[in-house]
Amino acid sequence: MRHSPLWGVWGGVRDHTVNGLVTRVISSFEGTHEILTRPPVVVDVGIAHNTSSSLLPVLALELRPHTAFRSDLVVSFLRSQLPDRVRLLVAILVLPGLCYALTQYASVSLAADDPAPAPRVAGAAPQPGSPADIDRILMSEVKTNSEIMKNLEYLSDVIGPRLTGSKALERANEWTAAKMKEYGLENVRLEPWEIPIGWERGTATMKVIEPNTGRPLLIASAGWAPGTKGKVIGDVVIMKARTKDDLAPYKGKLKNAVILRQPPATVAPVTDRTYGPVSGPPAKKDEKGDAQPEAAKKDGAADGMGKKGFRGKRDAQPETAKKDGVEAKKDDKNAEAKKDDQPPRRGGGGFGGDFAFQGELTDFLKSEGAACILTDSAKPHGLLVTTGSWPRGDRGSAQDAIPRVFMAHEHYAMLWRLASRPAPAETKVEVEISNTFVPGPIVVSNTIGEVRGSEKPDEYVVVGAHLDSWDLASGTTDNGTGSCVVLETARVVAALAKQGHRPKRTIRFCLFTGEEEGLWGSKKYVEKHKDELNKHSVALVHDTGTGKVLGFGLQGRAVVQKVLEPELESLKAFEGWKGLDLGRQGGTDHLPFESANVPGFACRQDVDEYRLTHHTQTDTFDHAKGPNLIQGAQVMAVTCVRIANMPELLPRK
Repeated sequence: MRHSPLWGVWGGVRDHTVNGLVTRVISSFEGTHEILTRPPVVVDVGIAHNTSSSLLPVLALELRPHTAFRSDLVVSFLRSQLPDRVRLLVAILVLPGLCYALTQYASVSLAADDPAPAPRVAGAAPQPGSPADIDRILMSEVKTNSEIMKNLEYLSDVIGPRLTGSKALERANEWTAAKMKEYGLENVRLEPWEIPIGWERGTATMKVIEPNTGRPLLIASAGWAPGTKGKVIGDVVIMKARTKDDLAPYKGKLKNAVILRQPPATVAPVTDRTYGPVSGPPAKKDEKGDAQPEAAKKDGAADGMGKKGFRGKRDAQPETAKKDGVEAKKDDKNAEAKKDDQPPRRGGGGFGGDFAFQGELTDFLKSEGAACILTDSAKPHGLLVTTGSWPRGDRGSAQDAIPRVFMAHEHYAMLWRLASRPAPAETKVEVEISNTFVPGPIVVSNTIGEVRGSEKPDEYVVVGAHLDSWDLASGTTDNGTGSCVVLETARVVAALAKQGHRPKRTIRFCLFTGEEEGLWGSKKYVEKHKDELNKHSVALVHDTGTGKVLGFGLQGRAVVQKVLEPELESLKAFEGWKGLDLGRQGGTDHLPFESANVPGFACRQDVDEYRLTHHTQTDTFDHAKGPNLIQGAQVMAVTCVRIANMPELLPRK
């Protein structure tokens, strides 16, 4: 322990001798102008005492290394034959000032010559004594020195929307890789993969021609959809066909038609917090294994799907949840919407019908010369959404497809009402859509960096989010927030490693791309790293906007819950933390890992404003909430380090 230079006057002395003072002080000085190099010594300028002693001040001086002093004068004085009282008086009155000057010189010398201590994580003890200590260090560093909002602002406003295959996404890859290097991550690289064709959004306009109101209508093209052949004026037609045979009555009647396939969605008001893409954990079971009654289910959500298990992620229809093509009703009210008039919905586009019939319908509409298909955005207050992807397999060329358009809910509902009027009433619109296809293949990349493990560097914990976004706004909450939470987690874990506290396993930070078009980046990661997946412990993904992290859905892995839950005790201090549950979540980058039997868990998050910003023109930096994202980074940092330091990989059961 290093003491500060000091002097003080204390002690007891004999009333007529100062011999002890001479011996102790002389031993402290070693020649004129000599630099002392011994360790610090404390010199007591004092006098022995006995039963007849009286109290008299004593000088204590700590002489530090590198203190220069002309010792010959002091030594000559102390060894002189002057009366004891004279020497004692000088010791009391003069030496304290002299010692003070010495110690001030020593302090300046030490500040100049001693090496500065190594930087350390704010608030961190030099040697954390337990996993709980490391938890506190990580949480404190995120809270005190977070760079989340600074990074998110840059990603949102300077780089902007990051459509897969775009130059903006390429810039985002390069910027995030540079950030990882700045934070001290190792093995930072871009892992490339390819998409077959690129796409750039153009303009999309529509207005009512009949009735003659001239009213403009809010629309947005679906991704990877072609445009119209200039301005087109056509009838608005409601198609109730559900099978190939149902198409016959429409033959010869659809030239330039604008097609509505489904009735308007049931859209909850913005004040309804139970509506939206995020569900709560599944209902707990009683001792008999039966689900608890509805009253016990939190927030009215019992499907356990969570964010992106709903249709809105892929299909922009937040009223229903889907998993593996099977619909699960999220709100009983929505199930009552005109079943006889509504064809069955499907995943992957939200344009109606099942997969087999969808191809037949598209071919029929193309052959009849229809202008486009309209879909309700299913959001309140004029919000638009978008989604879509390039064709897969033998689904033909994207350029030859029929244009698909999302319309603001209020305008869609109006067109449905107008088109439902009996003859001879007509409903016509003018539409013009211009999009551009970019010839492929086009190289896109996942950004990856690591904090290498100290004991098992060939075993991995993946912390991920998707870097790509849709392009109606800046892609802040889907998923700039998750990307910057991952960057922040990487920063604090790397900072801890610099202090000598590396995780036992390698923590690999991954910013995937192509998620919005079908989880392609994470699929390509799993494909590329298939030979090492047996050494992956878990993949943790943050992808539900700016809300607080409430827990993780463990995809039914009860054995994982048993071993992981005790590791996350520190997180119970967070407001809103609900812990681990066995619910399943869909629609984001943990799923390819799950498909490969690597535990993959997406954060359960508070909905916040996500159902309003998700894929819409309001997905901007204004809606990001720093405190919630800081909490999310704290959760991710503690969780990934805890898993990386566990004795074994998480069980596969």
